[in-house]
Amino acid sequence: MATITLTTDFGTLYPASMKAVILDICEEATIVDISHTIPQGDILSGAFALYNTAHLFPKRTVHVAVVDPGVGTLRKALILEAGGHYFVGPDNGLMIPAAHRCGKMKVWIIQVDKLFPEISPTFHGRDVFAPVGAYLASGKKPEELAKPSDCYVCLHIEEARVKVESMRGKVNYVDDFGNIVTSIPARLLHNIVESGDILELEGNEIRFVETYANATPEETVALVGSHGFLEIAVSMGNAAERLSISGHPEICLRKVTSTRNDE
Repeated sequence: MATITLTTDFGTLYPASMKAVILDICEEATIVDISHTIPQGDILSGAFALYNTAHLFPKRTVHVAVVDPGVGTLRKALILEAGGHYFVGPDNGLMIPAAHRCGKMKVWIIQVDKLFPEISPTFHGRDVFAPVGAYLASGKKPEELAKPSDCYVCLHIEEARVKVESMRGKVNYVDDFGNIVTSIPARLLHNIVESGDILELEGNEIRFVETYANATPEETVALVGSHGFLEIAVSMGNAAERLSISGHPEICLRKVTSTRNDE
């Protein structure tokens, strides 16, 4: 049975049109919504959501991702293949981190004009990406729909500078709990920070803990989330609101005190 995932910033109405197109082409498809509440036009948040989820699906899953502020322009439409997964969406970096996480990547440019001579200039999610995803799920090969390419827009979600006294990165994502997911990967924190250390972010003291249960109510803490990145959270509260974080600003966490005996 074919599985197709959808990741968009379309909200509640427009994903239904995409699903209708998919099921008209591939009736046996199982459609899974990763998210339709990505902030409008927020490519980095969409990329992180897809990165955090796509690799968990079985091979042969088709991931249709549309956060596309360049819709109707000359930006390309892509098919990616990586680790047995297909990705379909705009050429704006949205799919790249997730595809790289799945495996070695191949790239094709969708022949939009040949496949779809009449499409809406504002809804390629319905008129291009949904049908291409359904064709792939039905067994068509990328070569039947697109031409090979080695040129694409890249996007990185691991951007960090970590020293003994500080950790710099940016905000990748703010989840529905208000947790702030940074671009600082856990692998860079080894021997730098441990449970109980006190960090500082713009005048706010933040204790590093292992899990949410180690925080006291309303305490601001830092920890490594299930996604493998450093995140900032407020126990029983909203870290993004408390720290006035929106978008993807750069942040710097400085170590104030340490639990290590040698410091």
